[in-house]
Amino acid sequence: MDESAPFRNLPMTQPDAAAAYARGRYPFVPYGIIPLVALILLMIVALVPFAFGEVQAATQTAARAALDKAGMSWARATASGQWVILEGRPPSQAAAKAAKEAVLKARSGTLFGSAEPATWVISHFTWAEDPLLPPGTLRPRSDGEEPPAAAVPPATEAEAAACDSTMAGILSQARIGFTTGSAAFDDGSTLLDVIAAAARNCQGVLRIAGHTDDVGRDANNGTLSRRRAEAVRTALIARGVPANRLIAEGLGSTQPLADNDTADGRARNRRIEIRSVRSPPN
Repeated sequence: MDESAPFRNLPMTQPDAAAAYARGRYPFVPYGIIPLVALILLMIVALVPFAFGEVQAATQTAARAALDKAGMSWARATASGQWVILEGRPPSQAAAKAAKEAVLKARSGTLFGSAEPATWVISHFTWAEDPLLPPGTLRPRSDGEEPPAAAVPPATEAEAAACDSTMAGILSQARIGFTTGSAAFDDGSTLLDVIAAAARNCQGVLRIAGHTDDVGRDANNGTLSRRRAEAVRTALIARGVPANRLIAEGLGSTQPLADNDTADGRARNRRIEIRSVRSPPN
């Protein structure tokens, strides 16, 4: 009779395990985990370029095709992975909703058949109606198009120069602050009160221009700068400046004041400028 049989299924003690490992009889886990980790790393290396290349390209193409098919030439789609940012001036709330639905339902061919590549749609629309005004009261376009000449009497050159000097002086002393990466005001309600008072005393139309540094993608910088300019415009309307005297536009990083290679230079380039719209020369 083998007296050691009852003890064969008992767990090994630490010295026994060390001896078994030395004899090459230790369980496979320490040997199997190394190739498993290597396989996971290989999959990550392979999938990341695929996700940000093939998948993003398919999402962009499908979104654009869906908008074109629906006749929504006013909408612009920019894909980031499987997220899509929609921009443009919808003719109505219904058109904006239809554009988002069209992009979400857009289909693209894959190795496994047709699929809907867009998983999320973010809308950064510029509305033809201002929410602070009565329905039907149109505001100027925010993409740089000036209001009709009859709507607001143009400022004389002397009036425009005086207004520009006042605004430049105010904005040189303080900066309108925004939360990083957004159009939400960090602080600056007092400064906006001062700007609004100066704007009410100006003549003609004022252009609010948003600027950024060159960190990040150009498309994102352009969108962010425009949203910040529109936020300032909305704040000034709320403080009594007539809506038809204000235009908002985003210039992104296209007009730097300083070198973007330094932190101080980038801070100077992230700014809001307010200037009078000059009448075209005769």
